[in-house]
Amino acid sequence: MTETADHPTPTTLRRLSSLSELPIGELESLSKRLFVHEEHKGAVLLPLGSTDRSMLFLLEGECRLIAADGGERTVRHTDSSAQTPLARLRPSRYKVEAASSVRYLRIDSELVQEPSNFEPPSAITLETYQVEEEEDVDHLAAENRLTLQIYEDLNSGRLLLPSLPHVAVRIGEAVNSENANARKVAALIETDPAMALKIVKAANSARFGGVSQLATVTEAVARLGMTNTQTLVVTFALRELFRTSSKMLEKRMMALWEHSRRIAALAQVLGNKVGGFNDHEALLAGLAHDIGVLAVIGYARSFPEVAGQPAALEASIRSLRTQLSGMILSKWQMPAEIVSAAKEAENWRRDGVAKADYADLVIVAQVHEGFAEGVATADIPALVRLGLSVEDIGEGIELLHNSHEEIAAAKRLLGG
Repeated sequence: MTETADHPTPTTLRRLSSLSELPIGELESLSKRLFVHEEHKGAVLLPLGSTDRSMLFLLEGECRLIAADGGERTVRHTDSSAQTPLARLRPSRYKVEAASSVRYLRIDSELVQEPSNFEPPSAITLETYQVEEEEDVDHLAAENRLTLQIYEDLNSGRLLLPSLPHVAVRIGEAVNSENANARKVAALIETDPAMALKIVKAANSARFGGVSQLATVTEAVARLGMTNTQTLVVTFALRELFRTSSKMLEKRMMALWEHSRRIAALAQVLGNKVGGFNDHEALLAGLAHDIGVLAVIGYARSFPEVAGQPAALEASIRSLRTQLSGMILSKWQMPAEIVSAAKEAENWRRDGVAKADYADLVIVAQVHEGFAEGVATADIPALVRLGLSVEDIGEGIELLHNSHEEIAAAKRLLGG
């Protein structure tokens, strides 16, 4: 290993999970005693089975964690998992190898545990963190196994992704056919009575309702138009995917459905208020933005040690949700803007976009729900792209606060 003359800054140390709550004096003292290490691609930072008690933290670059059976997981310095030690279990269950040139910290556990020259409360804090990390080991190991399995299947082309319900696939094909017409599309929809009822209900809603109420699916398709019909069919069909036979995962699946339904309703109402968006595509963008979580939950059924540990499950979801959401929607041949909305749903500072899009609607809907914790609204370009100046951002968010009835109507359209 190559030890540089560089010391990590207290700010760098503050980002590491084991040290994030230490007083600034402790961090400054520790930073003076630590040095940044550098290694070239292919170097082994930690051998498989190592009992070395030091903790490795990746600062720059990426590493491979290689299990005894040859399975691999890549950790990049930009991943949230890089804030925790690499392969923390001892003996190490992974060989840690540099997948690029890397800069990292090697912190001797004894150095962290040394008695402090500062006030006693900080020593108590250190002891508390040691206990928390010991308790955290099991769920991290479980999360590693689940995430590693998904990455292995992804790399080998065996990744199991949820499929779009058959009725939605058939209607999509019919809509895109050269011979498409309302009667033919309606005939397919009528093979699913529940879907037919929802399409008629949507066509009779205030947004599309005319002087008379429609009674047939053919009339509903004609009023909605082919594109809106297809979008609504996909949206309604998605409800069937938010189900699981696992009692351990049922609560998480229901929470996902309620979150997705809420964001969908908010995105539709916001898009309608600012103008320039298709209502139903906005609804679909919100409903599908977290579709990758379905894949993680699906895999978790085979990992009861993850299904039974919410912290382990959430760690896997955080690291995989965005990538899997984009893959699933691309596989379903969803419009590019719907795919982008899923990929960018939590990119709060997303910039360099010429005009407002569905990703902006989903981002702002999540800001409204408090998911951009720690990010100032003035730092969220999506708000400005939607026509809200920095001074008017509060007023823009208030648009959603005061739209209870419209949001409730959109949620009712999706069903319970």
